[in-house]
Amino acid sequence: MYKNEDITVLIATKDRVDEIERAIQSSINQSLKVNIVVLDDASEINIKEELEGKFRDQSIKWMRSDAPSGVAGARNKLVEGSEGSIMVFLDDDAYFTQEDSLEKILNKFSSSNEIAGMALKIILRQDVDGLQIPFNKLKRFLNKNVHNNEAEVSYYIGAGHVLLRETFEKVGGYDTELFYGLEELDISSEIIKEDKKIVYFPQVEIIHEPKKSVVDKKNKLRDEAYYSIRNRIWVSYKHLPVMYLIVHLTVWCSFYFLKSLFKFQLRKFFIATFEGFRKLNSKDRKPFNPNAMRYLKKNNGRLWY
Repeated sequence: MYKNEDITVLIATKDRVDEIERAIQSSINQSLKVNIVVLDDASEINIKEELEGKFRDQSIKWMRSDAPSGVAGARNKLVEGSEGSIMVFLDDDAYFTQEDSLEKILNKFSSSNEIAGMALKIILRQDVDGLQIPFNKLKRFLNKNVHNNEAEVSYYIGAGHVLLRETFEKVGGYDTELFYGLEELDISSEIIKEDKKIVYFPQVEIIHEPKKSVVDKKNKLRDEAYYSIRNRIWVSYKHLPVMYLIVHLTVWCSFYFLKSLFKFQLRKFFIATFEGFRKLNSKDRKPFNPNAMRYLKKNNGRLWY
């Protein structure tokens, strides 16, 4: 049975003062008073200096990185600088909608020792509201109410998620070489290999109002497209059995090739693909075992594509 002190909210930010203030406030407004850790990931302004006065009486630990860490690296630093078994990760452009969210998370983890990851119900707020949930389009089409039902799943969405520290540390944390993109799928795969479960928990809602990615800059080689291509090769190689690996990479490389062709970015495609395959020997290949494969097939795991 977990206690209040076992849960911590972890938020990384970069150059987003208004957004991180809102995320912190939604964490402070919770019925459970927990520790909050904020990482300023090499912002051009000092986030702590901007906001510390507004939250002077709150239990917030402020950290700062002098060089950009990427999503994976920033989350690892937050874990290293925090305590507590239940780690609630919140993007700086996301926030809780309910004041009992942390209480619900605590109770759910206390109900089972098999849970090591939790996907939350993320409401995507852009021009038109949508959902970021761990179900493919076919599943959502066949079951119109799937977003309201608790279920075991094969991955989570990063904007708002929960990880168990014990399992996270056992698998070595996030792969910092990924830097940006597919880090959630990578850790999800590691959790499943440990015979642990990831649950979709719609009782907790997160509003996500995404801002332009800090890596997605015009005319920059290493942008979202580059990382998507390169990281897809790495993550697939690390986890998929040979038969699935061949089909998976064929499908995705074809998709990325056509997308790059239409956007006149073939140079980026070939550089990202070359980098992906060039460094495969540095990746620890440990394909899903039979138990993990059963879990994935039962819970709509991404195997063929």
